[in-house]
Amino acid sequence: MNFHLLGEENERVVMEVLSRKYPNSADYWDVNWIDSKINVEIPGYLVQFYADLRTDDVRDFVDELKLMSSSLQGKAILKNLESTIHFECKMNYSGQIMWSGETCYPAGYGAVLKFEFKSDQSYLKRLIKDLDDILTVFPVIGKP
Repeated sequence: MNFHLLGEENERVVMEVLSRKYPNSADYWDVNWIDSKINVEIPGYLVQFYADLRTDDVRDFVDELKLMSSSLQGKAILKNLESTIHFECKMNYSGQIMWSGETCYPAGYGAVLKFEFKSDQSYLKRLIKDLDDILTVFPVIGKP
């Protein structure tokens, strides 16, 4: 299962969710970790690495995207606890989505890639659907 952040000039971020990291855990903080593969393709750069995300971070991101899509304003952020990824999008008054991203691999001390790109709001519905599909398969389990 994956989702895409797409830019107008061939920028592409693909996040593939692979599995739960600790599927048999009964602890909220452990069971909601998911293994993922990150691919960032921007002109001149190709970055691929594995990162741990949390289902609650994905849920919060999709909730912010839904609000942004319905109000045609605002921002949404996807980040992980280890600071391996940080993607932020803001919708401007003309309906363009401005993305800023940062990756750091290995987490905390590795190579850092910062980038920006823009996209059209028309693909938000597909992104939201893909994220909802992921959360159907990997829902947030329990409460903190």
